[in-house]
Order: sequence, then C-alpha cells, then structure tokens
Amino acid sequence: MSGDAKVPVVGCDVVDVSRMRRLLAERPGAADRLFTGIELTDARRGGVDPDGDVAVERLAARFAAKEATRKALGGRGPALTSIEVRTDDTGAPSVWIDGRPSALACSLSHDAGVAIAVVVGFT
Repeated sequence: MSGDAKVPVVGCDVVDVSRMRRLLAERPGAADRLFTGIELTDARRGGVDPDGDVAVERLAARFAAKEATRKALGGRGPALTSIEVRTDDTGAPSVWIDGRPSALACSLSHDAGVAIAVVVGFT
C-alpha cells in the first residue's frame, strides 16, 4: 500500500445488560463517571424510566460503543470519558471524541440481555 492509503479499522464489543444494571445500582455515581450528560439524556429519550430496562439497555450499548471505539483505534484509544456516543434526531448513533464528531461510524443494538456495538472507520 502507498503511504496515502487509508486502512480500515473495526472495533466490536458486547456488554451483559444485567451486569450494567448491577453496576449502576450498586455503585453510586457510576453513571456519571462512565457517561456524559448527553449520553444519559439520550438513553432516557422518549420519556423512558431513567432506571428502567430500556435506559439501562441503551447505556450498556453506549458502554460497548466506547470499548469498541478504543479497539478500533488500536486498543489504546482515548479514555472512556473522552468518548461520547450521541443520538441524532433520526435515532442514529455517532461517536464523538473530546467533544468533537469523529469520522467513525457506529451501530448499536440490544436484545435478550446483551448489548453490542460495532465501530468502523479508516485511519
């Protein structure tokens, strides 16, 4: 490859939703240490119960996306607190790093007690 060729990067992570639920319930302030205010608001959008299943599933998927982002960036990417997963008006997620939109694409899903995220891009 030439020096100008972009190399694709992929990161994937899964999170057990019940484990996230326990973490948030047993460690006061954990949500504020792991997620930004925007992420917490996004997870509770649509009037869902802030402590309910849907909000916890959404947070678990965001945590998976933070880990997937670090993996896509070589495992030593930015701190989890520097990675933010935002939801746009259509409901699509996007990855922001240090308060700026990144060129990484992100997909989130959760079902049957598991949350997953895939992050792709080019370096």
